[in-house]
Amino acid sequence: MLQARPAPLESAVRKAAEAPALSDPISLLMAQISDACEGRPTEAMGERVAQALRAAAAIPDLLSAELRIPRPGCYARHTIASDPAGRFTLLSIVWSPDQFSPPHAHDTWCAYAVAENTLSETLYDFDARSGKAIPSSVTAREPGYACFAPAGLEQIHRLGNAGTVPAISIHCYGVEGSRVGTHVNRLMDVAERER
Repeated sequence: MLQARPAPLESAVRKAAEAPALSDPISLLMAQISDACEGRPTEAMGERVAQALRAAAAIPDLLSAELRIPRPGCYARHTIASDPAGRFTLLSIVWSPDQFSPPHAHDTWCAYAVAENTLSETLYDFDARSGKAIPSSVTAREPGYACFAPAGLEQIHRLGNAGTVPAISIHCYGVEGSRVGTHVNRLMDVAERER
């Protein structure tokens, strides 16, 4: 027996009723990043993801209390949400004073925005001859700063909190949630500075 297809209006109403409410800032952010992943041209994806993170990071109550908890000894990574299709995962990273990531590149695309207080970012150049990273600059990243980097050695950095109060950043990585701890960072050896 052939089933009748729903009329276009009925189908649209049903889909709208099943969709999450986009008045929630996290759902809106997830939808914006999802759209960026599907959008054309692909070169604009990074700009669109960074822009969405920048806008979300400016929302004062975006993160719940659970997503703001620091961790002694190392920065805290809290999963905010994961894309159901496995294309990306959102994290909040809470940096207590004097907590820094090791120097690293990325095995996937990534983006971040500073949400609260200032972070310090050291950028590195890759020296193909030695296979090591060479420090090139240190910059303070204020709330509202956002960036995107493709997978590879284009962005080698060390991020952390040189301040005296906790700082928070929002990160998006191009992997499913179960792989965030294993398939994101590529730790780098750093060349000693010549004197």
